Amino acid sequence: MKNFKKSLIAFALVAWSAHSQAGLFDDDVARKQVADLTAKVQMLQEQNQQRIEQLEAGNKQIINLVRQIESQKDTLAKLNGQNEMLQFNLDEAVKRQKDLYVDLDTRLRAIEQVKAETKAAVQLSEQDSFDSAVALVQAKKFKDGSAALNKFAVDYPKSEKLPAAQYWLGTSYAFSKDYKSATSAFKNVVENAPNDAKAPDSLLGLASVAAATGDKKTSRNYLITIIEQYPQSDAAGKAKKALMAPN
Repeated sequence: MKNFKKSLIAFALVAWSAHSQAGLFDDDVARKQVADLTAKVQMLQEQNQQRIEQLEAGNKQIINLVRQIESQKDTLAKLNGQNEMLQFNLDEAVKRQKDLYVDLDTRLRAIEQVKAETKAAVQLSEQDSFDSAVALVQAKKFKDGSAALNKFAVDYPKSEKLPAAQYWLGTSYAFSKDYKSATSAFKNVVENAPNDAKAPDSLLGLASVAAATGDKKTSRNYLITIIEQYPQSDAAGKAKKALMAPN
């Protein structure tokens, strides 16, 4: 009985020891699991922190990008405004230039019209003055005719009718027997307007004045000059008849 008790006590001790060892073993495993779990949690926290930091950095970049875009939008809006203002100013300048051109063209046309009307009036007055003076000579009013032709020369010194006026002035003087003045007037045409239609008639006038003053040789020379220089003129036909006439 005593031995049985000893055996029972020994068995109980062994069982308790085993149970104690098993409990110690379970605690180590739990601790390891806790440590592993803590490490995982810490790693996850670190990963989450990194992601948060990355997201924050990304957000900052996005915010900066948005700000840059907004700034560029503002700049673009200002540039568009400036461009519209420049285009408006350009359109206004073009319009003003066009209006100025139209106004200038209108004024120039008006000036040209006035000039044309003035020129027509002057030409009419010139023609009237010439015709009136010649009419006086043809009416044998030589003194009045000579005065009118001299006035015409003074009033219209650049007139195309000046050679004709000088011819009629020479004719008026010749009929008045003022041969010196007649010669001067006829020579004025011959020397200064040799291509004028009145040049051969003026040579014929010089021939007539020379004949009237008894200078037949000079008269003959003038007639020959007419035939040589103006063979197709009416004066050339008259010169031939004068040369063939008996002295």
